[in-house]
Amino acid sequence: MNPRFTFLLAFLALSRLAARASDTFAEGDVFEMRLSGPPEEFTREFDLVLIVNDGRVKIPFIGLVDAVGLTRMQLAAVIEKRLQDAKIFSVAKVSVSMRADADAHFFTVNGSVRSPGKQPWTSGITLTDALAGVGGPSFGWGTMKITRGGKTQSYSRRAIKKDPSLDPKIEPGDIIEVGDD
Repeated sequence: MNPRFTFLLAFLALSRLAARASDTFAEGDVFEMRLSGPPEEFTREFDLVLIVNDGRVKIPFIGLVDAVGLTRMQLAAVIEKRLQDAKIFSVAKVSVSMRADADAHFFTVNGSVRSPGKQPWTSGITLTDALAGVGGPSFGWGTMKITRGGKTQSYSRRAIKKDPSLDPKIEPGDIIEVGDD
């Protein structure tokens, strides 16, 4: 066999393996999920932006699902099965697509919280919503800070509780830090 032809075949085989590997989910990937199906109250479509964190993704209604290493179709099939097994949908239809603008749709929560890390951003989310989404503080309500565009602002849980209008809206790219003081 011609050595050039053998080299070309080997190159093509390796290229296909590399392409296949890049089509699977990895840590920190952001994707969009569309969910629909009967029963009647869920026939409308839900558009969700989700992030793979610690190898898993948190799906509404069913909880954590392992995602790392799965393709879009495999992840959709796993989610459909879990929704049907939990009897949330009799027939679930799930589609998954990667986000091209992934960095523009998350914020980060660090510090003394139960589940720190990247979180999906949705319009209208507030500081207390964001902290509830990560399971709340791990020790108690300490200092809460938001860093946005290089500037840091501190917030008081007590003041927000007294006056909810003081609860700031979270923006994509924000970094929230919760202290344990």
